Amino acid sequence: MFIATEDQIVHSPIGATCLSFSHLSIIGFFIMNGILLNSGNKISRREFLKRSSAAAVLLALHDTSLFANPIKKEKASPDNHLIQAIELQTVAPLQRLREFYNEKIGFNVLEESEKRLTIAGGETAITFLKVESTNSFPWYHFAFNIPQNKILAAREWHLKRGPLIETPPHQRDPNYPNDVRHFRHWNAHSLFFWDPAGNLVEYIARHDMDNDAEGEFSINDIHYASEIGFIVNDQQKAARQLNKAFGLEAYPKGTNFWWAMGDENGLLLCLPKGREWGVFENRTQTFTEFPVNATISGKQDSTFIFPNYPYSVSVEKT
Repeated sequence: MFIATEDQIVHSPIGATCLSFSHLSIIGFFIMNGILLNSGNKISRREFLKRSSAAAVLLALHDTSLFANPIKKEKASPDNHLIQAIELQTVAPLQRLREFYNEKIGFNVLEESEKRLTIAGGETAITFLKVESTNSFPWYHFAFNIPQNKILAAREWHLKRGPLIETPPHQRDPNYPNDVRHFRHWNAHSLFFWDPAGNLVEYIARHDMDNDAEGEFSINDIHYASEIGFIVNDQQKAARQLNKAFGLEAYPKGTNFWWAMGDENGLLLCLPKGREWGVFENRTQTFTEFPVNATISGKQDSTFIFPNYPYSVSVEKT
Protein backbone atom coordinates (compact mmCIF):
# COMPACT_ATOMS: atom_id res chain seq x y z
CA MET A 1 0.00 0.00 0.00
CA PHE A 2 1.14 3.57 -0.61
CA ILE A 3 0.13 7.19 -0.40
CA ALA A 4 0.07 9.24 -3.61
CA THR A 5 2.76 11.89 -3.32
CA GLU A 6 3.12 15.07 -5.36
CA ASP A 7 5.91 13.51 -7.43
CA GLN A 8 3.85 10.39 -8.13
CA ILE A 9 0.90 12.54 -9.23
CA VAL A 10 2.98 14.69 -11.55
CA HIS A 11 4.40 11.57 -13.21
CA SER A 12 1.09 9.69 -13.33
CA PRO A 13 -1.02 9.49 -16.54
CA ILE A 14 -2.99 12.59 -15.61
CA GLY A 15 0.20 14.39 -14.70
CA ALA A 16 1.67 13.58 -18.07
CA THR A 17 -1.45 14.92 -19.74
CA CYS A 18 -1.18 18.14 -17.75
CA LEU A 19 2.50 18.99 -18.17
CA SER A 20 1.61 22.57 -18.98
CA PHE A 21 -0.07 23.05 -15.58
CA SER A 22 1.50 24.02 -12.30
CA HIS A 23 1.94 21.17 -9.81
CA LEU A 24 -0.78 22.77 -7.73
CA SER A 25 -3.31 22.51 -10.56
CA ILE A 26 -2.61 18.81 -11.01
CA ILE A 27 -2.82 18.03 -7.32
CA GLY A 28 -5.98 20.10 -6.99
CA PHE A 29 -7.68 17.98 -9.65
CA PHE A 30 -6.71 14.78 -7.86
CA ILE A 31 -8.07 16.04 -4.57
CA MET A 32 -11.26 17.16 -6.25
CA ASN A 33 -11.82 13.69 -7.66
CA GLY A 34 -10.81 11.68 -4.61
CA ILE A 35 -7.55 10.39 -6.06
CA LEU A 36 -5.12 12.05 -3.66
CA LEU A 37 -5.60 10.37 -0.32
CA ASN A 38 -4.26 10.78 3.20
CA SER A 39 -2.85 8.12 5.47
CA GLY A 40 -6.32 7.26 6.73
CA ASN A 41 -7.51 6.16 3.30
CA LYS A 42 -4.82 4.16 1.50
CA ILE A 43 -5.02 2.66 -1.95
CA SER A 44 -2.69 0.34 -3.83
CA ARG A 45 -0.31 1.57 -6.53
CA ARG A 46 -2.36 -0.33 -9.11
CA GLU A 47 -5.58 1.35 -7.98
CA PHE A 48 -3.91 4.78 -8.02
CA LEU A 49 -2.71 4.31 -11.60
CA LYS A 50 -6.12 2.99 -12.63
CA ARG A 51 -7.90 6.01 -11.21
CA SER A 52 -5.41 8.51 -12.59
CA SER A 53 -5.65 6.96 -16.07
CA ALA A 54 -9.43 7.25 -15.98
CA ALA A 55 -9.18 10.85 -14.86
CA ALA A 56 -6.82 11.64 -17.73
CA VAL A 57 -9.30 10.31 -20.26
CA LEU A 58 -12.15 12.33 -18.84
CA LEU A 59 -10.08 15.50 -19.06
CA ALA A 60 -8.82 14.68 -22.51
CA LEU A 61 -12.24 14.30 -24.06
CA HIS A 62 -13.90 17.52 -22.96
CA ASP A 63 -13.52 18.83 -19.44
CA THR A 64 -10.70 21.31 -19.93
CA SER A 65 -11.30 23.63 -17.01
CA LEU A 66 -7.72 23.08 -15.83
CA PHE A 67 -6.27 23.87 -19.22
CA ALA A 68 -7.51 27.39 -19.80
CA ASN A 69 -8.56 30.79 -18.70
CA PRO A 70 -12.02 31.15 -20.26
CA ILE A 71 -12.99 34.31 -22.09
CA LYS A 72 -16.61 35.43 -21.98
CA LYS A 73 -18.17 36.00 -25.38
CA GLU A 74 -21.40 36.65 -27.21
CA LYS A 75 -23.65 33.75 -28.15
CA ALA A 76 -22.41 31.97 -31.26
CA SER A 77 -24.50 31.88 -34.41
CA PRO A 78 -25.40 28.41 -35.73
CA ASP A 79 -25.52 29.60 -39.33
CA ASN A 80 -22.20 28.17 -40.59
CA HIS A 81 -21.27 24.65 -39.57
CA LEU A 82 -17.71 23.46 -40.12
CA ILE A 83 -17.93 19.70 -40.72
CA GLN A 84 -19.61 18.95 -44.04
CA ALA A 85 -18.83 15.22 -44.30
CA ILE A 86 -16.90 12.47 -42.55
CA GLU A 87 -15.90 9.04 -43.83
CA LEU A 88 -15.24 6.27 -41.32
CA GLN A 89 -14.39 2.58 -41.43
CA THR A 90 -16.34 -0.20 -39.75
CA VAL A 91 -16.34 -3.98 -39.47
CA ALA A 92 -19.96 -3.96 -38.30
CA PRO A 93 -22.64 -5.09 -40.76
CA LEU A 94 -23.90 -2.03 -42.61
CA GLN A 95 -27.43 -3.32 -42.19
CA ARG A 96 -27.12 -2.91 -38.42
CA LEU A 97 -25.95 0.66 -38.87
CA ARG A 98 -28.79 1.36 -41.29
CA GLU A 99 -31.35 -0.05 -38.87
CA PHE A 100 -29.95 2.07 -36.06
CA TYR A 101 -29.41 5.41 -37.81
CA ASN A 102 -32.28 5.26 -40.28
CA GLU A 103 -35.00 3.21 -38.61
CA LYS A 104 -34.36 4.06 -34.93
CA ILE A 105 -32.82 7.53 -34.99
CA GLY A 106 -34.50 8.71 -38.19
CA PHE A 107 -31.61 9.97 -40.36
CA ASN A 108 -32.17 9.76 -44.10
CA VAL A 109 -30.03 7.38 -46.16
CA LEU A 110 -28.14 9.27 -48.87
CA GLU A 111 -26.25 6.36 -50.42
CA GLU A 112 -26.18 2.61 -49.87
CA SER A 113 -24.21 -0.23 -51.41
CA GLU A 114 -22.60 -3.49 -50.32
CA LYS A 115 -19.53 -1.68 -48.96
CA ARG A 116 -20.79 1.82 -48.28
CA LEU A 117 -23.54 3.51 -46.30
CA THR A 118 -24.02 7.28 -46.16
CA ILE A 119 -26.54 8.92 -43.85
CA ALA A 120 -27.59 12.53 -43.44
CA GLY A 121 -26.54 13.32 -39.87
CA GLY A 122 -28.43 16.56 -39.90
CA GLU A 123 -26.52 18.71 -42.38
CA THR A 124 -23.43 16.46 -42.27
CA ALA A 125 -23.00 13.45 -44.55
CA ILE A 126 -21.59 10.53 -42.56
CA THR A 127 -20.26 7.58 -44.54
CA PHE A 128 -19.43 4.17 -43.12
CA LEU A 129 -17.07 2.05 -45.23
CA LYS A 130 -17.23 -1.69 -44.65
CA VAL A 131 -13.80 -3.26 -44.17
CA GLU A 132 -12.83 -6.84 -43.39
CA SER A 133 -12.02 -7.62 -39.78
CA THR A 134 -8.36 -8.32 -39.05
CA ASN A 135 -8.71 -8.48 -35.27
CA SER A 136 -9.17 -4.70 -35.18
CA PHE A 137 -12.42 -2.88 -34.62
CA PRO A 138 -12.43 0.68 -35.99
CA TRP A 139 -14.32 3.15 -33.84
CA TYR A 140 -14.51 6.90 -33.60
CA HIS A 141 -15.89 9.78 -31.60
CA PHE A 142 -18.22 12.30 -33.21
CA ALA A 143 -20.86 14.64 -31.84
CA PHE A 144 -23.99 16.41 -33.02
CA ASN A 145 -25.11 19.88 -32.03
CA ILE A 146 -28.65 20.11 -30.70
CA PRO A 147 -30.62 23.15 -29.44
CA GLN A 148 -29.03 24.50 -26.29
CA ASN A 149 -32.36 24.34 -24.44
CA LYS A 150 -33.24 20.72 -25.28
CA ILE A 151 -30.78 18.41 -23.51
CA LEU A 152 -33.47 16.87 -21.29
CA ALA A 153 -35.89 16.57 -24.19
CA ALA A 154 -33.15 14.88 -26.22
CA ARG A 155 -32.53 12.49 -23.34
CA GLU A 156 -36.17 11.46 -23.16
CA TRP A 157 -36.33 11.09 -26.95
CA HIS A 158 -33.17 8.97 -27.22
CA LEU A 159 -34.01 6.63 -24.34
CA LYS A 160 -36.96 5.43 -26.41
CA ARG A 161 -34.44 4.34 -29.03
CA GLY A 162 -31.50 3.05 -27.00
CA PRO A 163 -29.46 3.35 -23.79
CA LEU A 164 -27.19 6.21 -22.78
CA ILE A 165 -23.77 5.96 -21.13
CA GLU A 166 -23.71 6.84 -17.44
CA THR A 167 -21.74 9.93 -16.46
CA PRO A 168 -18.71 9.74 -14.13
CA PRO A 169 -19.45 11.47 -10.80
CA HIS A 170 -17.15 14.44 -11.35
CA GLN A 171 -18.90 15.38 -14.63
CA ARG A 172 -22.42 15.22 -13.24
CA ASP A 173 -24.70 18.18 -12.70
CA PRO A 174 -26.86 17.74 -9.58
CA ASN A 175 -29.75 19.34 -11.44
CA TYR A 176 -29.72 16.68 -14.17
CA PRO A 177 -29.98 12.86 -14.40
CA ASN A 178 -26.78 10.82 -14.09
CA ASP A 179 -26.53 10.16 -17.83
CA VAL A 180 -26.20 13.88 -18.63
CA ARG A 181 -22.63 15.24 -18.66
CA HIS A 182 -21.80 18.76 -17.63
CA PHE A 183 -18.83 20.28 -19.42
CA ARG A 184 -18.52 23.36 -17.27
CA HIS A 185 -15.63 24.97 -19.09
CA TRP A 186 -17.41 24.58 -22.42
CA ASN A 187 -20.73 25.74 -20.92
CA ALA A 188 -22.41 22.66 -22.35
CA HIS A 189 -24.39 19.53 -21.42
CA SER A 190 -24.09 16.27 -23.36
CA LEU A 191 -25.46 12.78 -23.81
CA PHE A 192 -23.21 9.88 -24.90
CA PHE A 193 -24.09 6.52 -26.42
CA TRP A 194 -22.55 3.70 -28.46
CA ASP A 195 -23.76 2.96 -31.97
CA PRO A 196 -23.76 -0.64 -33.33
CA ALA A 197 -20.21 -0.22 -34.65
CA GLY A 198 -18.88 0.87 -31.26
CA ASN A 199 -18.61 4.53 -32.23
CA LEU A 200 -18.88 6.95 -29.33
CA VAL A 201 -21.67 9.31 -30.36
CA GLU A 202 -22.73 12.46 -28.57
CA TYR A 203 -25.55 14.99 -28.57
CA ILE A 204 -24.23 18.28 -27.21
CA ALA A 205 -26.22 21.34 -26.12
CA ARG A 206 -23.83 24.29 -26.22
CA HIS A 207 -25.27 27.07 -24.11
CA ASP A 208 -23.13 29.72 -25.81
CA MET A 209 -25.10 29.15 -29.01
CA ASP A 210 -28.17 31.10 -30.06
CA ASN A 211 -30.13 28.06 -31.28
CA ASP A 212 -33.10 27.63 -28.94
CA ALA A 213 -36.03 25.68 -30.37
CA GLU A 214 -39.61 25.20 -29.27
CA GLY A 215 -41.65 22.02 -29.05
CA GLU A 216 -40.76 18.41 -28.40
CA PHE A 217 -37.40 17.02 -29.47
CA SER A 218 -37.32 15.49 -32.95
CA ILE A 219 -34.83 14.35 -35.58
CA ASN A 220 -34.87 17.92 -36.92
CA ASP A 221 -33.20 19.05 -33.68
CA ILE A 222 -30.05 17.11 -34.56
CA HIS A 223 -28.44 19.88 -36.56
CA TYR A 224 -25.05 18.63 -37.81
CA ALA A 225 -21.85 16.92 -36.71
CA SER A 226 -19.93 19.43 -34.62
CA GLU A 227 -17.01 17.22 -33.55
CA ILE A 228 -14.81 14.54 -35.06
CA GLY A 229 -11.88 13.01 -33.22
CA PHE A 230 -8.38 12.31 -34.52
CA ILE A 231 -6.26 10.03 -32.32
CA VAL A 232 -2.68 11.27 -31.98
CA ASN A 233 0.43 10.89 -29.85
CA ASP A 234 1.02 14.62 -29.40
CA GLN A 235 -2.22 16.57 -29.06
CA GLN A 236 -0.73 20.04 -29.13
CA LYS A 237 1.52 19.32 -32.11
CA ALA A 238 -1.41 18.00 -34.15
CA ALA A 239 -3.60 20.91 -33.07
CA ARG A 240 -1.01 23.42 -34.21
CA GLN A 241 -0.78 21.66 -37.56
CA LEU A 242 -4.53 22.16 -37.99
CA ASN A 243 -4.12 25.79 -37.01
CA LYS A 244 -1.42 26.27 -39.64
CA ALA A 245 -3.36 24.39 -42.34
CA PHE A 246 -6.78 25.99 -41.85
CA GLY A 247 -6.43 28.89 -39.43
CA LEU A 248 -8.62 27.11 -36.87
CA GLU A 249 -8.24 28.53 -33.37
CA ALA A 250 -7.91 26.57 -30.16
CA TYR A 251 -11.20 26.19 -28.29
CA PRO A 252 -12.24 27.78 -26.06
CA LYS A 253 -10.46 31.04 -26.80
CA GLY A 254 -7.73 31.72 -24.30
CA THR A 255 -6.96 28.07 -23.62
CA ASN A 256 -3.39 27.13 -22.74
CA PHE A 257 -3.66 23.54 -23.96
CA TRP A 258 -4.40 23.11 -27.66
CA TRP A 259 -6.40 20.00 -28.64
CA ALA A 260 -9.88 21.16 -29.73
CA MET A 261 -9.68 23.32 -32.86
CA GLY A 262 -12.55 25.41 -34.17
CA ASP A 263 -15.60 26.80 -32.41
CA GLU A 264 -19.12 25.82 -31.31
CA ASN A 265 -20.14 25.21 -34.93
CA GLY A 266 -17.45 22.61 -35.45
CA LEU A 267 -14.40 21.19 -33.70
CA LEU A 268 -11.58 18.96 -34.91
CA LEU A 269 -10.48 17.13 -31.77
CA CYS A 270 -6.92 15.85 -31.25
CA LEU A 271 -7.47 13.03 -28.77
CA PRO A 272 -4.77 11.11 -26.86
CA LYS A 273 -3.76 7.74 -28.30
CA GLY A 274 -3.96 4.80 -25.91
CA ARG A 275 -6.55 6.15 -23.49
CA GLU A 276 -9.34 3.81 -22.47
CA TRP A 277 -12.79 5.34 -22.76
CA GLY A 278 -15.25 2.63 -21.83
CA VAL A 279 -16.59 -0.82 -22.62
CA PHE A 280 -18.65 -1.73 -25.67
CA GLU A 281 -19.95 -5.30 -26.07
CA ASN A 282 -17.39 -6.63 -23.55
CA ARG A 283 -14.55 -4.92 -25.42
CA THR A 284 -12.56 -2.06 -23.91
CA GLN A 285 -12.59 0.88 -26.28
CA THR A 286 -9.12 2.43 -26.41
CA PHE A 287 -8.33 5.48 -28.50
CA THR A 288 -6.55 4.02 -31.54
CA GLU A 289 -5.62 5.27 -35.00
CA PHE A 290 -8.20 4.38 -37.65
CA PRO A 291 -8.54 6.11 -41.04
CA VAL A 292 -10.67 9.26 -41.14
CA ASN A 293 -11.51 11.47 -44.08
CA ALA A 294 -13.25 14.72 -43.20
CA THR A 295 -14.56 17.54 -45.35
CA ILE A 296 -14.91 20.98 -43.80
CA SER A 297 -16.13 24.33 -45.04
CA GLY A 298 -13.65 27.07 -45.83
CA LYS A 299 -12.66 29.93 -48.09
CA GLN A 300 -10.31 28.00 -50.36
CA ASP A 301 -10.19 24.41 -51.59
CA SER A 302 -7.30 22.50 -50.02
CA THR A 303 -6.40 19.19 -48.39
CA PHE A 304 -4.33 18.49 -45.30
CA ILE A 305 -2.97 15.01 -44.59
CA PHE A 306 -1.79 14.43 -41.03
CA PRO A 307 1.89 13.43 -41.15
CA ASN A 308 2.30 9.78 -40.09
CA TYR A 309 -1.44 9.29 -39.52
CA PRO A 310 -4.22 7.86 -41.73
CA TYR A 311 -6.22 11.10 -41.61
CA SER A 312 -7.10 13.69 -44.21
CA VAL A 313 -9.10 16.90 -43.97
CA SER A 314 -10.29 18.59 -47.15
CA VAL A 315 -11.78 22.06 -47.47
CA GLU A 316 -14.86 22.52 -49.60
CA LYS A 317 -15.11 26.16 -50.57
CA THR A 318 -18.30 27.80 -49.32
